[in-house]
Amino acid sequence: MKFSIVIPAHNGERYLQLTIKSAINQRRTADEILVFDDASTDKTVEIAQSSDFKKSVKYFYNKKSTGFVNAWNSTIGKASGDFVTILHQDDLLHQDYLYHVEKAIGLYPNARHIYTGCHYINSQGDTLKDTPRPHSLEPILYTGKQYAQNYFNGLINYNHIHRCPGVTTHHGLLLNDCTYRREAGLIADDDFFLRVGNFTNVVGISQPLASFRMHDNSATAKLKSLSLQLAEDWIYQIKYYQKKQLLFDDGNNHVNLFAIKYINLLLFHSLIDGKIDLKETALKLRNEIDALIPHFMKNNLPLWGRLLWKLNSSPPPLDSLANIYAKLLHKIIKFLGLVKSKPKSYH
Repeated sequence: MKFSIVIPAHNGERYLQLTIKSAINQRRTADEILVFDDASTDKTVEIAQSSDFKKSVKYFYNKKSTGFVNAWNSTIGKASGDFVTILHQDDLLHQDYLYHVEKAIGLYPNARHIYTGCHYINSQGDTLKDTPRPHSLEPILYTGKQYAQNYFNGLINYNHIHRCPGVTTHHGLLLNDCTYRREAGLIADDDFFLRVGNFTNVVGISQPLASFRMHDNSATAKLKSLSLQLAEDWIYQIKYYQKKQLLFDDGNNHVNLFAIKYINLLLFHSLIDGKIDLKETALKLRNEIDALIPHFMKNNLPLWGRLLWKLNSSPPPLDSLANIYAKLLHKIIKFLGLVKSKPKSYH
């Protein structure tokens, strides 16, 4: 049984050295480590091909950036292992990660997707929090349906059972049955995790054996509007699941609710920040949602959101009053500390 650790990178010089070291320093040595450089313009190439790593790392350079999902798939395509672990350029693996993954596969050889818990760390590497307790090194076998339900519950509660670092998947499954989809956008990882249970049982180890880094230089921190990106991505999920059924009961309804949540936040943030273009986009996305799932958004908006949309859709729209209302809401929310005013970061 061979294991590949693949590291897609784009301008990753800040943390890449630490990431590669965590892949090299595995107690159960990886059979290969690949760095796929997606047209970086910083020192990524120097780090990946340094004398410290050259004997341990296979380096590939892509002349034109194709985006992070295509980079994932390109790196997976170059791997030769039976199982593949994707490690982002700023994340880490615990030195015992592969050791425990291999043991879990030995116990449950028919499972083709394995995950472990993770630490959330900051730019300095300090632990901010962990994935849910209790933590244990004991592997547990889940049906695909159980896994999808557990993962989605974590999405809803902002308490993921795992993140991208700390996931190992059978190479053939990644290549043929359940690829990462560029159309899924920023939530391509969530999209994959919600579909993979259609093809395999899943083994989970709740002990954090990886680290997910949260920092201001991440790709999502640089987006013009995270709310906009997530609204569009969840609308794509609505369209997809109108033709298919999620593995667990009432899953499609929750997908609809996610889309509504981020369209609502997009309108809210556009008014707070005074961005007319984003406001117009929010109104267009509202029309798209209403065409896909008539009356669903109207019936599922929070009370504060209903008034916000009413003020922006009245003939004529009451723009000044809507702006005042949104900014007042924002002040109340910040004062009470009840709700984050911005969506939580994605990778």
